[in-house]
Amino acid sequence: MRSALRGLGCLVLAGAMAAGLSACAAIAAQAAMSLATPELFATMIGDAQVRAEFREAAPLMKSKDWLGLIVLARQKLASDPKRGQWWEIAGYGHLQLGENALARDCFEQAVRLIPEEGGAWNFYAYALKNLGDTRRGLEAVQHSLQIDPSSGTAYVILGDLRREGGQSQEALLAYNRALEIDRADVFAWYGMGLIGKRTRDAALYEKAKKALEQLYKPMAEQLEKA
Repeated sequence: MRSALRGLGCLVLAGAMAAGLSACAAIAAQAAMSLATPELFATMIGDAQVRAEFREAAPLMKSKDWLGLIVLARQKLASDPKRGQWWEIAGYGHLQLGENALARDCFEQAVRLIPEEGGAWNFYAYALKNLGDTRRGLEAVQHSLQIDPSSGTAYVILGDLRREGGQSQEALLAYNRALEIDRADVFAWYGMGLIGKRTRDAALYEKAKKALEQLYKPMAEQLEKA
């Protein structure tokens, strides 16, 4: 059951990260919603009981009905406010609407209720990052890595936090760790490319851009504009 629920966090966090890029790039919906199909939603959540519980959320994700997703989650929470995964889903809806403070509050509830789920900590760290709360964001992502040291998503968030805090070398270490876990992690390549641009490291920038052109060309195009 626990690994199945972690799959939920991985799936929707990927969409949330894509949405975060969309604030500065118009690539969010395609990247996020290519993941959020009911079929993949069901596959990621392998346990039959969990799959049945969350199947109502999948079509709302696919249709990008974020308000509807939030309403559904709040309805579920009204009957049982201790269902941590529904706090995650509500927070995801708020993230997609750019309501980062509300998202943070939802994920704060999630990590309180399901502290063993690394995906909840990743969500929490991501919302804190969006709000500029670097210190607490770093604390949250470290919780995630204690639970799952092989979480590439956590390392990307760690890299983003370090990069936005002006710590380029520390950020590169985190992005490189994410790429050791998954060489096709476009978010790690994108972050590295941003560092290459900021530090005028042409070799790093070109390496990241070439990888993105092969993996997901719209992100390579966005890197050029960033």
